Amino acid sequence: MILQEKKFELPKKLLRFILHFVKPHSGKIACLFFVSTIWAIDLSFRPYMMKVILDTVTRYSPEQGPLVNILMWPVLLYLLSLLCLNFVFRFYDAVRLYMLPSIQADIIGKMMQYIEYHAHDFFQKNFSGAIASQVKEMSEGVKEIIKIFINKFFSHTLAIGIATFTAASVHPILAAIILIWATIFLWVTTKISRGARQKAKTLSKVKSITMGSIVDSLTNISSVRLFARNEDELLRLNNQLEHQVDCGKKLEWSMLRIRAFQGFSVFFMISLLLTFLVYARQQNLVSVGDFAFIISISISISEAIWNISDDLVTFSELVGRCNQALSLIEESHKIQDSPTAKPLVVPEGAISFDFVSFFYRPEASIFNNLSTIIHAKQRVGLVGFSGAGKSTFVNLITRTFDIQSGSILIDGQDIKHVTQKSLREHISFIPQDTILFHRTFMENIAYGSPKASEEAIIWAAKKAYAHDFIITTEHGYQTTVGERGIKISGGQRQRIAIARAFLKNAPILILDEATSSLDSETEAGIQDSLQKLMHNRTTIVIAHRLSTLMAMDRILVFDAGCIVEDGTHQELIQHAGIYARLWNAQAGKNNNTKNQVIVTGARYPRAPYL
Repeated sequence: MILQEKKFELPKKLLRFILHFVKPHSGKIACLFFVSTIWAIDLSFRPYMMKVILDTVTRYSPEQGPLVNILMWPVLLYLLSLLCLNFVFRFYDAVRLYMLPSIQADIIGKMMQYIEYHAHDFFQKNFSGAIASQVKEMSEGVKEIIKIFINKFFSHTLAIGIATFTAASVHPILAAIILIWATIFLWVTTKISRGARQKAKTLSKVKSITMGSIVDSLTNISSVRLFARNEDELLRLNNQLEHQVDCGKKLEWSMLRIRAFQGFSVFFMISLLLTFLVYARQQNLVSVGDFAFIISISISISEAIWNISDDLVTFSELVGRCNQALSLIEESHKIQDSPTAKPLVVPEGAISFDFVSFFYRPEASIFNNLSTIIHAKQRVGLVGFSGAGKSTFVNLITRTFDIQSGSILIDGQDIKHVTQKSLREHISFIPQDTILFHRTFMENIAYGSPKASEEAIIWAAKKAYAHDFIITTEHGYQTTVGERGIKISGGQRQRIAIARAFLKNAPILILDEATSSLDSETEAGIQDSLQKLMHNRTTIVIAHRLSTLMAMDRILVFDAGCIVEDGTHQELIQHAGIYARLWNAQAGKNNNTKNQVIVTGARYPRAPYL
């Protein structure tokens, strides 16, 4: 039920969101309402039966016969109602057991399904830990909201109504006192709890930031240690925690004011009832049973009202948290499949940029009417200084970002008019910074082709020169690599990424510094495998080491978002332009680098001590 190939929309308002997930369980929800109704009736029924028992006992005379016979039915009904309530509650527990975990799992699954389709910049501006925390809070919050609404708001409100009606049968004034007090109590509590709701929402947001900060620090624990910034990280966390404590105190002060009003109002209501009952008893307007009945239900009603108002604050806090979590799905997907999108078909693998314009920010354009063609099966290298547009160029092909104008075609098909899933299935991408799942080597390599056999996975690992180091680990291919692949080196992580590409066997291959973390000997060995991987595929390679691009069919040189040079290695060397200067700098032939170190992708001023 969770796994769906197509994206979908989730309701952006909390009530509709909850109803969306509750609707499939409408039968179970009806059962919960039924149990709550039984409880509400019982809240007045058993005190009323006790009133009947007390009145019978106080009015009893021996002439009426054995007292046991007279009390049999009232006592039996009292005990049966108690037994029935126990069975009903266990039925309630069973229904809740089957329903609430399913709703929680459905919420987590559907929210994650929606979140994963957000554009790349969404994950750049949100902590992964904060996202996970908010998804969890939504699932927990909806569960508690359902429980509070049915168990407290519905059942207790109904119980108050039934109790008020039965109190009216004793004396209308008693019912009037209860009804007026309950109305004022709830109205004032609701009014003064508005501030608490806003404070609860703020606290929820601050807690999410705190969790995100903790995850961010732990994720970068190596940097924290290497730079000896443990104390700085703790100070940063303490500052955030102080802010969280301050927000928590403000919420608690709001709740203290609410509870103070509630306590005094309950005292006032019971005082009024007792005063009237004493007067009514003196006037012989109520019986001993009536007296006990009203006192009993007044205590029950005060507890019910107290629970409602107390849970109203909790409810407000839960609503605040859930509304905060809704922000994860309030933002529409920036990159969406068009309604008429079809699967991409790649018989050849030709890529064409036609007058493409793109910017991350309107004031800083990256490409302006960029046009170029990468022919089918062609191997193309990308070179240029940092910020020239190389990584953006390949990110636009994978549709990580959408262009503002123009078109990008693969075998004549505009990538905006094909499904994103099919587009990315036809591209193998080996990034510079490979991050692995906290899973086994087998699972990480199989990510390139989940249905691949074990033999195929091992074949891919061997092609990527990863097999030898994998089999030396504790459990071989079943060894877990740690969070983000922390248990293995950067070079080993890159070889796993290369193995994925071998296994995926896509017609288009993109390598973004795919061998940057490898030592020279390993890189030399794997270059042969990469050349085999590139064979008969359209290949785009971004590389700092220009020597790895010598065998490319073409090299495109980027500068300030423009392709300023286009040709083979030899042609560009002879052209004596940017590429030639970069090549000479790396080869140590440029005599003008005395005060400047030039590295492909960036220019760095030489430090005074170099």
